Amino acid sequence: MHIDLLGPMAVRREGGTAVTPSAPKRRALLSALAVRLNRTVATEELIELVWEGSAPPTARAALQGHVTALRRLLDGSGLELGTRGAGYLLAGEPDRVDVLHFGRLCEQAGVLLPEPAVPGEGATADRALFRLRAALDLWRGPALADCGSALLRERTLPHLADLRLRALERLADGLLRAGRGGELAAELAEAADGHPARQELAARLVRCLEQDGRSAEARARYERAVARLTGPPGPELRRAGEQYGARPEGSRTAGAGPAADPRPAADPWFVGRSAELARLDQVLPAARDGRPILVTGPAGVGKTSLVRHWTARCGDAHFPDGILRADLRGFAPDGPRRPAEVLGELLTALGVAPDALPAEPEDRARRYRELTGGRRMLVVLDDAADYPQLAPLLPDPPATDSEPAPVTIVTSRSRLRHLLVRAGGIPLPLGVLGPDEAAALLARTLGADRTADEPEAVAELAERCDHLPLALRLAAAHLAARPDWSAADLAADLADEQSGLAALSGTGASHGPLGLTAALDRTYRTLAPDAARLFTLLGLHPGAEIGTDTAAALADLPPATARTLLNRLDAVHLLEETGPGRYARRELVRRHAAAQAAELGCEEGVLALDRLIAHYLDVTAGWTSEGTAADGRAEDWFRREESALRAVVLCAEQKDRPTAAWQLAHRTCPLYETTDHDRTHWRAVVEAGLRAAHADRDEAAIARLATDLAVLHVDRAAHRTAADQLERALAAADLAGDRALRHHCRSRVAAALLRAGRYERAVPMLGDLVAAARTSATDHLLVRALTDLADALVLAGEPELALRHADEAVRAATARSGGAEAVLATHSRARALHALGRRDAALSTARLAVALGRTVGDPALEARSHTLLADLLDALGRTAEGAEARRLA
Repeated sequence: MHIDLLGPMAVRREGGTAVTPSAPKRRALLSALAVRLNRTVATEELIELVWEGSAPPTARAALQGHVTALRRLLDGSGLELGTRGAGYLLAGEPDRVDVLHFGRLCEQAGVLLPEPAVPGEGATADRALFRLRAALDLWRGPALADCGSALLRERTLPHLADLRLRALERLADGLLRAGRGGELAAELAEAADGHPARQELAARLVRCLEQDGRSAEARARYERAVARLTGPPGPELRRAGEQYGARPEGSRTAGAGPAADPRPAADPWFVGRSAELARLDQVLPAARDGRPILVTGPAGVGKTSLVRHWTARCGDAHFPDGILRADLRGFAPDGPRRPAEVLGELLTALGVAPDALPAEPEDRARRYRELTGGRRMLVVLDDAADYPQLAPLLPDPPATDSEPAPVTIVTSRSRLRHLLVRAGGIPLPLGVLGPDEAAALLARTLGADRTADEPEAVAELAERCDHLPLALRLAAAHLAARPDWSAADLAADLADEQSGLAALSGTGASHGPLGLTAALDRTYRTLAPDAARLFTLLGLHPGAEIGTDTAAALADLPPATARTLLNRLDAVHLLEETGPGRYARRELVRRHAAAQAAELGCEEGVLALDRLIAHYLDVTAGWTSEGTAADGRAEDWFRREESALRAVVLCAEQKDRPTAAWQLAHRTCPLYETTDHDRTHWRAVVEAGLRAAHADRDEAAIARLATDLAVLHVDRAAHRTAADQLERALAAADLAGDRALRHHCRSRVAAALLRAGRYERAVPMLGDLVAAARTSATDHLLVRALTDLADALVLAGEPELALRHADEAVRAATARSGGAEAVLATHSRARALHALGRRDAALSTARLAVALGRTVGDPALEARSHTLLADLLDALGRTAEGAEARRLA
């Protein structure tokens, strides 16, 4: 059980179930004991806190009643409430109470030291920052809100609030040293507004804004902080003002050059990206000709980090005239910023006094181009929304080949194709980290001591994070705050479909949701309603890849419209087009879409799910154990869609659609049988189908699915189990009164035995089927039984006997007016002749099969005839003729 007090009071069991007491006095009692965990609290003090100094005569008896109720609540929770002398003690692990967990993390990070420690280096400094971030993320709002005792809040809150501000200041110091101060600007701004007298907060906010290239905001924040003071600014705030360039009025002149912009320090957590860094070096000459570099990629992939790292590595030689940065907030909740606002910030950084800024956006853009022209400087436009936002912010290209010009780098989640077309942008797409790089990032942030002993678990954790840098850093922060957890523990937590994303998210006390979910939300909010609807509905699709037809069916849209919307999702990296009409998505994006889909109205979600099931039923209609296995297109489709099909079968069973569940399961089994997919997946599908058939009370369906399960057991060499399952299938076929189905069940299992090389089992079973088909009631099954037996005998090394059965099959099929049966019997005869060494006769028979196939009008059967002919020609060394026959197949 966990007791959360850093926000509205919440009591949660291990699975996340809320069990917060509803009675205010019971909440007050539990809160008072929790903040003093493992320490005795006197009864008199508890009465004072619970009744806030106005206790009635019955307070002691009432307190005992509340204690009894809390003991029932805490039973088996890991927390124990006991009596100690004249008081009570709540015992348990400190990390079960967020207030104590927060304090412990602050202590480990050095916040409780009277003076800031000398900055550590390497892994030590990294872990301190992670602990500070994890500590602050525990805050969900004002501490002890709704705890039931204003007196308890009054006594406890000042210390907690001060500790939180100290942690925030220490985190700011660490991020500033790492060149990442901008990450904390929003949180510092809210804290500074709430504590205007705390100059240390204002000073750090000014420095973070300045480091992030937001000089105008830094100036405004400094001036606001000074205006609120009753006296002159203290030394720390004064130094911050001097650092960003707060000088006496009139000391700066327009055109004198950009404001001093501290070059970012190297990011200690940055790993890999050698190819991308080399690409930035390679395209630098072209960028100096006025072609902007466009770094694109999904949320959290590390676009800004890459640019910062490259900038820090470049040194002053590349950009002696300085660096301008602007956060365009293209995907921020309050964005995107207007170009005129950004131009004002850039002009101020270039030395234009605020009161001299041109009023009109066009005039600002013209002045900006004048001041940047001819300068060897870098302009970084971060988090761009679209081309219209960017166009006024692009410096002019050089007038001549010898003229210096700024280099512009744009980062965006959007692919910004208009920038590539209209401004000759140089694309630099950024993907996720490789497995080794992801493991290295975890090792660097956590320390080798946490990762070296479990490399497989670290690899799994990286996989659960999609190798996405933001997700990996959040996972590392999660582990840093939980020293008793292993990488395997967190990987298992992330595997949970319902709650896994929560471990990669947080709730900052001052700036709302943090982490991966918030990053994906920001992208989602930029979508037009029709694209947002499709993204949400795709949350019902369980696969990692989706085709246009499937998306169209799911959303009830024409394919052309669906393709347009899928391209819009691809444009902001929520999907990735892997081939014409095929779109992949990362697992974390799929889960985010699933969370959106969970919010759909019941009717809309059910209808969409039914459309998805109907689509897969339509695609698989007509699939049989023979035709499907021979259809290469079906195999290709199945390889792409297997995970989705499997999940749809399980979903159809769970959502009370048994007929659809067993039909889909049965139709996919032949492809599991003939491809190399995981046999555990096959088993999950066929067992779900069998359960659905029983739920549907359909004996014929039970026979088919039980046969499918028997075939699976043959594939796994569990022959006794397969035989038992076949008996169940035959019993169901008998109950259904279908002799042909009984024959089919045994024929399928025999075919599986042949593929497994168990001829001694398969041939007698097929012989029994031939004998059973020699009756007037079952003679329509004879040709197929003879054909199967002939093929089995060829494989078993008895070609003469095989030829006799094949000849009988051809005669019987001809007597039944030919058709597909005659073609298949002719195939068997050709194979038997070839096995006997009668090669010319075998070729003649195969060519006859091709001719017969044309008359039947079945393209798949004709293709099988051509393939047989090609195989025979290849065996004779006539490869050119074989290739031509294979081409016709």
